[in-house]
Amino acid sequence: MNYTPLDQAYKIHHSNSNTYEGTVSYNPICIYCTNTKSKPLIPFADGGSFRQCVRCKKNFRANIITEAVQNYRYSTHHLTRTY
Repeated sequence: MNYTPLDQAYKIHHSNSNTYEGTVSYNPICIYCTNTKSKPLIPFADGGSFRQCVRCKKNFRANIITEAVQNYRYSTHHLTRTY
């Protein structure tokens, strides 16, 4: 039986590598109580996108605050949302 290594099992690929340059940064502000301090839940697997607020202890998905590459908006302006 082939097992997935533990360091690869929870690796989350949620952003396209062509969209952002360098390291992707996440907003640490809690979406529930607007506290500015939160800690990453699985920093080595997802880089800190899933966080826990230090004050209210709720878990949340943080927004990416890293700027997109320069031509990203122009190259995707023709796409429309499907919601």
